[in-house]
Amino acid sequence: MFKKLSVLFLTAHIVGCNEAPEFPNTPKIEFNSVIFRDVGNGDADSLIVNISFEDGDGNLGLGSQESAAPYNQKNYFSNKSGGPFSFGTETIDDLLTFSDINSIDTLPPYSGDAICLNWDTNPDLFFEDGTQLEDTVYFQFNQSHYNIFIDFFVNRGSDFEFYDWRLENSCSTLDGRFPLLNLEDGERALEGTIRYSMPSVGFRSIFGEDQMKLAITIIDRDGNFSNTVETPPFRLSEID
Repeated sequence: MFKKLSVLFLTAHIVGCNEAPEFPNTPKIEFNSVIFRDVGNGDADSLIVNISFEDGDGNLGLGSQESAAPYNQKNYFSNKSGGPFSFGTETIDDLLTFSDINSIDTLPPYSGDAICLNWDTNPDLFFEDGTQLEDTVYFQFNQSHYNIFIDFFVNRGSDFEFYDWRLENSCSTLDGRFPLLNLEDGERALEGTIRYSMPSVGFRSIFGEDQMKLAITIIDRDGNFSNTVETPPFRLSEID
């Protein structure tokens, strides 16, 4: 059975049922619209994107409690192999930490605004006796932790340039998660719409009347990325 769904502010509901169509298992998306809700009064404004999607096996969405591998937020590394750290076969002493920067010159420096992009100064890691690790640990963000990705581009001259939201805003991100869309057993083709809202108090102060655009991608539970769609160029004042 084919399910047609809509995701509204990260919630899903069934809106129809038809004969199952033929879609590839890699998700496909199309841009529908972008809206800006200026709340005012110091509260967070909302930038909202609406996209339509198709997916052949319905393998889309993440549960709010899915934080263990492969959907963990950060990947840590071993100072023995240089590869991913194995919590099952290695000890915390085998983690790649800041002290290894003296012998591994390819590690990024611990300096500037980008520290939080690769160095975890308060890792949620514990020894067997329950004591928390007090060390600075190297990590990389896991691309499977979120399932919708929003890249910002701004034109402050003659062309659009990538605006790195994480780097410019203390490692916060407007990437996020939409919930599980297939709530029944088994694979099934899905199509529908995703309405994704990004709250922030900084949109006006950061972008003002600059021309901007967004690039949007989603990923399924198996790590298959959709195509990337872009919004047309816009100013916040034009899409209220």
